[in-house]
Amino acid sequence: MLSFLLPGALGLLLILFGTIGWVGSERALHPAYPQYEWSLATYPDLHPEPIHLTSWDKIRLEGRFFRGDRRSLVILTSGYGDTQDQMLPFAEFLHQAGYTVLTYNSRARSPSGGDYVTLGVLEKRDLRSVVDYAAARGDVDAKCIGVLGISMGGSIAILSAAQDRRIRAVVDDSGFSDAPRIIAASFKHFIHLPAFPFAPLTVAIADYRAGIDVNRVRPVDVMGQISPRPVLIIHEADDQVVPTDNSLRNYAAAREPKTLWLVPGNGHGHAHTVAKAEYERRVIGFLHSAGL
Repeated sequence: MLSFLLPGALGLLLILFGTIGWVGSERALHPAYPQYEWSLATYPDLHPEPIHLTSWDKIRLEGRFFRGDRRSLVILTSGYGDTQDQMLPFAEFLHQAGYTVLTYNSRARSPSGGDYVTLGVLEKRDLRSVVDYAAARGDVDAKCIGVLGISMGGSIAILSAAQDRRIRAVVDDSGFSDAPRIIAASFKHFIHLPAFPFAPLTVAIADYRAGIDVNRVRPVDVMGQISPRPVLIIHEADDQVVPTDNSLRNYAAAREPKTLWLVPGNGHGHAHTVAKAEYERRVIGFLHSAGL
């Protein structure tokens, strides 16, 4: 009797795990939209020009262009599941400093097109499409383009700058060093399922659905290729979501000129909130020293 029941029980277990893995992959590929304490209306001095561009794979990306006193441009890239509204506080202080600023909604973040959020696999190429668009504008100095990214956006900035020398400076705020490590560390936070045993199953299903290989997303492997262009790495010292050792590995792999700033705090991507004045001073100083 027991031998008869075992195949059925095993089948039910496989169905259960497969169903949970599918649900996890859906959450991974279509993360919930976050809510912010601010909106564009919070910043009356920001007057955006709505923009749209076509990515390398014909995806429509929607964004905002904030023309500044100078033609030096800072592109802002948001985190996993976030939208360009996440970057409004950064757009404000950079615009006040005279910079032209560009924000955009990543793929699969409406109103931009695209089917899936891919943890940087496709987004890194999207950023290069944004650089293409910006460099072709007459009101942008194509030799003075920098990128500031938060969380996944920081990792995207690293991956893109390693291949695109038009990106003259990178500010990586709380980015991860490699996808396998960050999936293991923050799976429960982002996907809301236990990492074991569901993380490998979820990743495998998500990869299959999106036709990608997330495990190959490894900013740490290409950090050294950004030099001699400068990199500023920022991370909260006790980040529990993307552990700070991700930035320590990225910093160790980077070549000069490079700067690491660990901000007291245990949040994720909140360094600008907890150390606003110092954050703005350091970022603006870094961009100035980079020639932007």
